[in-house]
Amino acid sequence: MPPSDLRLLFVTQELDRTSSNLAVAHIWASALAQRAAAVHVVAARVGEVDLPPNAHVHGLGRERGRTRARAALDLGAVSTRLLASRRVDAVLAHMVPAYAVMLAPAARLTGAPLALWYTSHGRSFMLALANRLIDAAVTASADSYPVRSKRAYVLGHGVETDRFTPPPGRQPRAASPMIGMAGRLTPLKSYEYGIQAVAILRRTTHPGARLRIAGEPFYTRDRMYVRHLRALAISLGVAEAVEFVGAVRGDAITAFYGSLDVFVTWRQEPALDKTGLEALACATPIVTNNTAYRDVLGEMADDCLVGRTLADLAVGIQRVLGMTEHRRQAAVDRARANVLRDHDAAGLANRVLDVCEALRRGARPAFPSVADARPTA
Repeated sequence: MPPSDLRLLFVTQELDRTSSNLAVAHIWASALAQRAAAVHVVAARVGEVDLPPNAHVHGLGRERGRTRARAALDLGAVSTRLLASRRVDAVLAHMVPAYAVMLAPAARLTGAPLALWYTSHGRSFMLALANRLIDAAVTASADSYPVRSKRAYVLGHGVETDRFTPPPGRQPRAASPMIGMAGRLTPLKSYEYGIQAVAILRRTTHPGARLRIAGEPFYTRDRMYVRHLRALAISLGVAEAVEFVGAVRGDAITAFYGSLDVFVTWRQEPALDKTGLEALACATPIVTNNTAYRDVLGEMADDCLVGRTLADLAVGIQRVLGMTEHRRQAAVDRARANVLRDHDAAGLANRVLDVCEALRRGARPAFPSVADARPTA
């Protein structure tokens, strides 16, 4: 029997365990279904799915070319039907504030608590509106929800830690280290810093250093950004050392992390990015300017958490590569233990359901709020 009798409506952009960008939604749907009485997943796009039998999928057809307007109408109709028939008694909207705004009237009329998962620094009009309509927001860290709300609760991330594991027999490549970056190819992730840092490494301490970038662009401005990155690599004379591997399936990204000596996650504003957690779960050390990682890194923060300049990044990578194998392994093992303890998908699923259960009882969830938590800067 599941530990909760709650029946959850989970609304997301994409449900596909192979997705290069949103495989996390499939991971969470599976973890939630293993702990709730039922989970109804409404997804704009549906791909390859492998979920427990108490998970019910309602696709909106975007993968078949259905228009966004038609999908929005179907989202409203399906969700209202599920709520009105009492087949669900709580709602979780995933990363899209507009979903929460659309679902708020039906949730309010049926008395179902409405929560929004959101982890980004972007504060939009739609997020501000959603924040007024929802019963609670849930997020990964105090930096990850841009509204300082007492109804936004810090739960940690949800990484599939039984899949993100260290590769067997990995040996550091001192002469030709492999650096990696991953995620959507967008200026927000500052991939140019990685390219420039590798150029510095090749000129100075590590002439064989290489960079692998996993991910793909989504919008026109993103595709223009990728052209800029390729031109930058050529201008710096490192085009042969920078590999754009493209989209990596969600069920194959573990091997990417395992192929690296150092993973770089770089952001213009702090927010706990799951890619760095996934890399640490694979026992790959990270270097970042993202202060949201301070608690996860623990003692590694002095070496791996750096300032915001290109020089800071290059020095941080050099510092990690220069560690003795024993010291690096011991520090990474402790950081990995922090990921397993605080950011495992099963644990997050339990915490999400705890929030929904508390809201259903009219109680305050027993988690720190963004307004009360100390920012990690």
